[in-house]
This record gives sequence, structure tokens and C-alpha cells, in this order.
Amino acid sequence: MITKKDDSILRTVAEELESEGITVRESTLYLDNLLAPAGVLTRRKPSKNEWKDIAFGWQLAKEIGRLDIGQTVVVKDLAILAVEAIEARMRRSAAAEGYAKRGRGREDLQAQQDLRFDLPATGLLTISAMQRSSRCLAIEAGKTIMIQKEALIALADQAGIAIVALDANGTIPT
Repeated sequence: MITKKDDSILRTVAEELESEGITVRESTLYLDNLLAPAGVLTRRKPSKNEWKDIAFGWQLAKEIGRLDIGQTVVVKDLAILAVEAIEARMRRSAAAEGYAKRGRGREDLQAQQDLRFDLPATGLLTISAMQRSSRCLAIEAGKTIMIQKEALIALADQAGIAIVALDANGTIPT
């Protein structure tokens, strides 16, 4: 059964193209330098409470990804403040602007997401929006696009925002 979820639609389009002999490759095939490396990427490391929120938010983000709802959850003190859904992505795309995250933001790859398209991304607009309300951003290493990576990290450092890139299990690979 074909559903009208965004990931299902993208997979259906890719399958149709491939049935015509067109190979659809991952969007980052030659762009490894844009993907988040594992570890704490900023001078400021997450606090003990932020690490707890990251672990809590990681599981939530994986679940909303599995359900094809969104890619981002915002938590603070183990309380869910926001969950991104399709309307948030549509609004962001239409406005071409970042979005505010109150508390501690979490962006990561959906559990069943196809690497050929629709990878999560973070950039200067995300960090600019976070300056007003957030202190920590956790993303998935190797599967999150960092737009203008050096400038993004410098802006986060200037704003005192911690950025950490975790593996698929929600830990920093050693």
C-alpha cells in the first residue's frame, strides 16, 4: 500500500525513476565534507542535565522518525516542548528561514529514512534562531548535513551553544 507520507512519496518517485533505468543515489555521494563528524563540535560541551535531555530526546526523535512524522524534538528538563511535523518542514521551506527551538533541540535522521533524499540539515539560520532560546543542539553524525560547517560552529561558539553529533545509538563513538 502506498501512503501519502513524505518519505513514502519520495521512495515511490525514486522507484519509478529506477524502473526507467535511472539510478537514484544518496544526496551526499560526493559531499562527505558536509556531514556532521562525531563528537562535541563546539567549545562548550553539554551540561549533565543537557546530556540527560539529549538521551531522552534521542529516543523520541527516533520514534517520530519511525512514524514518519518529523526529524526534530525539543526537550528541556525531560519534558517535551515541541515535536516537528510535516507542517513545520513545509513552513520552513516556504519561508526559507530557520525556526526557534526552546530548550534543547534534537535533529536526527529518521529511523527508516532513505539516504538518497531528505536528510536533516542544520545551518546558520538554525543557530541564529537558537540564540534566543536554546543552549544545545544534538544531531546524528554522518547523516546530518551541516551547511557552512565552520561558520555554523563559530556562530554556536560565539552564542555559547553546544553542538554534539552522536552515532545512531545516541552515543559519541570512541
